[in-house]
Amino acid sequence: MNSRRPEERGEVTTVRLDRFQDHLEFGNTLFALYILAFTRQYTWPIKNQMPAWTLAVLLAAVIWYCYVMLAARPSKRLPRVFWLLVALPLLFVFLLRVVEPDTSFDVLNYHIFQAERSLRGSLYAPGDFFPVVPFNPAPDTLTGIYRHLLGYRLGTAVNYLALVWTGSVLYRLLRVYFGSGLLRCAAVLFILLTEQILFQINNYMIDLLALPLLLEATRLAIETGGAVSEARPSGRATLATTIDTRSPSARILCIALLLGISAAFKLSHLAFGIPIIIVFLFNSFARLTSSERTVQAFRLLKILPVASLVFLAPLAPFAISSYKLTGSPVFPFYNGIFHSPYWPEGKLIDPRWGPHGLRETLLWPIMVFFKPERISELPVYSGRISIGFVLAAVCFVFVRGNLSVRQLSFITLLGGLLWSAGSGYSRYAIYLELTSGVILVWFTTYVWKQCARLPVGPKLLIQIPLWSALAAQTALALDYANRYEWSMRGTIFAHRANLLLDESKECFRDRSLIAYLSPEHRALLDDVDVWIETTIKTSALEAMLKPYTPVLGIRSPQFFATEQSRGKFDEALRANRGKRLFTLTNDGADLQDVQRSLAARGLVVGRARNISIPYFSQSKKLDMLLVEVLPGSQTAAKGLPLPDRAFKAQLSVSDLPASIRAGQKHLVRVALKNESAVTWPGHQPAWLYQITVGDRWLNEKGATINELDGRVALDDDLTPGGVVVLSLQITAPQAAGNYILQFDAIQEGVAWFSEKGSAALNFRIKVD
Repeated sequence: MNSRRPEERGEVTTVRLDRFQDHLEFGNTLFALYILAFTRQYTWPIKNQMPAWTLAVLLAAVIWYCYVMLAARPSKRLPRVFWLLVALPLLFVFLLRVVEPDTSFDVLNYHIFQAERSLRGSLYAPGDFFPVVPFNPAPDTLTGIYRHLLGYRLGTAVNYLALVWTGSVLYRLLRVYFGSGLLRCAAVLFILLTEQILFQINNYMIDLLALPLLLEATRLAIETGGAVSEARPSGRATLATTIDTRSPSARILCIALLLGISAAFKLSHLAFGIPIIIVFLFNSFARLTSSERTVQAFRLLKILPVASLVFLAPLAPFAISSYKLTGSPVFPFYNGIFHSPYWPEGKLIDPRWGPHGLRETLLWPIMVFFKPERISELPVYSGRISIGFVLAAVCFVFVRGNLSVRQLSFITLLGGLLWSAGSGYSRYAIYLELTSGVILVWFTTYVWKQCARLPVGPKLLIQIPLWSALAAQTALALDYANRYEWSMRGTIFAHRANLLLDESKECFRDRSLIAYLSPEHRALLDDVDVWIETTIKTSALEAMLKPYTPVLGIRSPQFFATEQSRGKFDEALRANRGKRLFTLTNDGADLQDVQRSLAARGLVVGRARNISIPYFSQSKKLDMLLVEVLPGSQTAAKGLPLPDRAFKAQLSVSDLPASIRAGQKHLVRVALKNESAVTWPGHQPAWLYQITVGDRWLNEKGATINELDGRVALDDDLTPGGVVVLSLQITAPQAAGNYILQFDAIQEGVAWFSEKGSAALNFRIKVD
């Protein structure tokens, strides 16, 4: 029984609230919705939205309160000059394009879809078949919360607010270098003015959201092990006004949560989390005696299980969901390790981007300056990472008096190499843009101070290149941001005044896409029971127009590379039997592409109707085709891919010798039987899609030596169970040795039958 009087208990509560307010700051306030994006994943199993969201909010509030109380009380609040010199210019950049709705490729292709699904429940609904590649939707959940609260245009403010938060962390990180708040704010603004940041400040791309988390973890790691030295306005260092009194346990829990959320937002952030953790561990022991290090080691080992759970907590719900769905917690990445049956094995890479080979990987942070066309779809680059990487190497090797700079340089160097090895793609390296900016600013001021006593001539000779690099990098970034962004929208200065006014009015009423449709076109959607996803940039429309409708994705061939995935699609199709199937495609797009995609899945095109979708704007109409999708017949069409279920054949070969001379030609007879339930079409109007029988030579280890040997075409239709005997000429390899000769059926331009699960015939043959 509590013996305290009510008024005493009230005083305790007031004191706790006062302490909470003392710890609360701008970034911590925003962090609440970050946490909510993950607690919502824990309530996905609750189908009723109201209790699911109520529980998610309560969980987020508890975790948020604990984090804020664990975080150190800020020694000083952000000054007014920060809001004038940092937040206000960023707001101006944000407003440059906000009146026009974001139609970025990735946003329409999967970000909006993931946001809508994750807000309502799990990413995949009953009846779905891989509508999009299942990346963790947590960052899209966060952007979706802002979008539903503020509307489609103003919802992009989530990225602006994340940048202001990033700026506030940079402001504190730079306090060791600049005593003047004015200079510190100017440095923060410069660091944030990089093209990859400005490209995303007012759209629904997600790469900016983790920046404040990674930087805060960086700051905590660097400041571990002692009080922070803060520069006075005079330039000399003094002890910070408030010493961080957090225990190592509290600090490591904060770092674990920040890095866990960052990794859940994008796995590539682990490239920066690893060096951050190394710096934290180094600083935890560096200033201790031998006996103190032993005690510290036991403390850290004691807290390690809890810290591991805190790190894994943001990753766990989606990883478990992904594992149940696909057999891999990080599907489709690292499938050579996890062996999901629904994705081909091998490394998931885009060969357009990043380094090729070990040499380029080691030098990629510098080489990107000379190969901007290989860093992203927007092939422009102002050189921030390249300059920062070189200066980081210089600082790490030669700067002995400033440990924090050396540690930030270490993080930049190791993080840069891990980024290069992982992807080398520019959007995944924005954190490096920031750390490189900090190093560049510090190095410039360091050289300025070192040159203070030099004559004017040598001083200018040393300083001009650095100041020129600062000016050129900023000018290039601003120029690129004025000309480009992911949605390729013009700035407000490119719009007519009346159009600008009309679009501005929509900022406060653009919450529902379907409200923009005409009654006639809205009625067309009543027929849709299931979406068939056949083309790019339509999943966002499907999710917002019919949010509870199952989606069967067929536009990614990787999802049909294995027999298990093809079987899973057939199951999804059977589960939706009797429902009306439709696909949405761009008006004017080649319907033959849609026909080919559908034919490969055993489906055909039905009636097509025009539908105009004003994308949150009457001046931005997407003219689409709403195409009915029907089950295919038992006879495959000419000029189209066979349906997956038709790739079943049985072959037998006669007149095959046991040995053959090098280069010799020989005629064999191949009996081909149609083992499927689909009639194969015979002679095609072109070689593409022609059904043939062919052979290829493999070495003893199974590697292909010659894939383009003999071919013989099927002239007449072959019904299920039918057999035809074809004469095929084979040609032996020029080099003597032992080989494997493989016979298989082929649909030209589509696949060998064995790639779809049918059995090929293999014979060992000696070439003399």
